[in-house]
Amino acid sequence: MEAWSTVLALVVLVVDIVAIIQVWRSRIEAGRKIIWSLVIVLVPVVGLIMWLMAAGRHARVRL
Repeated sequence: MEAWSTVLALVVLVVDIVAIIQVWRSRIEAGRKIIWSLVIVLVPVVGLIMWLMAAGRHARVRL
């Protein structure tokens, strides 16, 4: 059971790092980049889901 939690934590970490890289490669303002990065770091799973919803292909809002 402990091995699964370690694997899940590593997967979340890798996906969060990829999301932060995508945030910093995007064309949004620096202030929004900082805010998105903090959200992803402070609440990893929820922040990642929020970023995917806001920046995905079918996003309805403009970052």
